[in-house]
Amino acid sequence: MAISHPLPSPRALMPWALALLATAAFAQPPVDAEASKTVPPTQLQYSSAIGGYQAYTDQPVQSWQQANDKVGRIGGWRAYAKEIKTGVPASAQDAAPANDPHTGHHGGGKP
Repeated sequence: MAISHPLPSPRALMPWALALLATAAFAQPPVDAEASKTVPPTQLQYSSAIGGYQAYTDQPVQSWQQANDKVGRIGGWRAYAKEIKTGVPASAQDAAPANDPHTGHHGGGKP
């Protein structure tokens, strides 16, 4: 059994629509002139993510003997591992042998 209900006319809905709009207008907070003139608390700054990018440059070619001698003066692969761990570049000043008790292990150092 279907019961049909006729839709109300637009004239009958007009007072309800006006009442709804009026309550929405009263629900808005009052406009404060001083609050609208305040300065934002922070200034926006932009810094590019690739601003410090340095393009690849060719390194001067040197003989393999000079390269091997330089690595030997620096301290070999251990100096490069230390450079990665500490972030301090390996240099010839680090070539002084340290008192490392593990130097002679696994055939990695001279006795």
